[in-house]
Amino acid sequence: MIDTMQIRQLTIDDESLVANMQTGIEDDYVVRVFERLVTHDNQRLYGLFSEGELASIAGYTVYQGQYGMLGRLRSDQRFLGNGHATSIIQYVINELEQLDHIKWIGANTQLHNFAAKRVLEKLNLPQLEMLYPAVLTQPEQMPEANGDTWKELTTLDEKRRWIDPIKQDDSVIFPLESYYPFPASPALLTDDLLESWTFFENDAQDRFVIVKHDQKKNQYAHVVYLWDDLFEQPGLMKTLYKTLSTFKQQYGDDLNLRFDIPESTRQLIPNDEAFTFQDPWILHGYWKK
Repeated sequence: MIDTMQIRQLTIDDESLVANMQTGIEDDYVVRVFERLVTHDNQRLYGLFSEGELASIAGYTVYQGQYGMLGRLRSDQRFLGNGHATSIIQYVINELEQLDHIKWIGANTQLHNFAAKRVLEKLNLPQLEMLYPAVLTQPEQMPEANGDTWKELTTLDEKRRWIDPIKQDDSVIFPLESYYPFPASPALLTDDLLESWTFFENDAQDRFVIVKHDQKKNQYAHVVYLWDDLFEQPGLMKTLYKTLSTFKQQYGDDLNLRFDIPESTRQLIPNDEAFTFQDPWILHGYWKK
């Protein structure tokens, strides 16, 4: 029998169809936040229907007006093996390709999510970076932080001095939010964001660090540090501990330091037991021509 397939944008009227998919995912956040995914201007969700049944879903979110991040890929287990996941992701990519304001298209998937990785490989999305989400849950198990705390940068001009060169270098992968790194660009690193982030620089003025509040189910003091010597820089960890204490006064005690670190930094952590790690995430993507 020929598989008759249709793909269309989902609406709030499709909520029960998505909730009834047999994906094998317990407490799927896509079901919990479905209304937001189909009603916000910067997000779209699509469904692939096979013989009239919802077989796969996928969509995108637009970040900073120009980054189209693919995601929310789910397939009903009763329809596996028919290439539906590849078909719907290709459809979403084609939709993004038609939008003039979208300059970059990509996806972020975990290392051991083999099904999603196969789809991205089939569609030739280049692999850019692998980052480990690392949450410092047991700071007392880390070696004592040495050195003086770093200088906080409070003016926009001081922050721009560090960020302006990065804006012009799209080889820099910048963690805009937890789980959402992107190649750097002027659109990614706006003055409004710089104003809201906490910056520090070391005495030698050859390193800086950013700490920003983030919430992805859990709350974090999200750390952005772009070198491999995170655990070797005098005063850096002491600065982060002090900043965490300040953040807790503002956001509550249920807050931990969170890092997105490459393999090269992962190997230099003094004590793994101080951290809770997730399966690393791999960023794929490309700039549109």
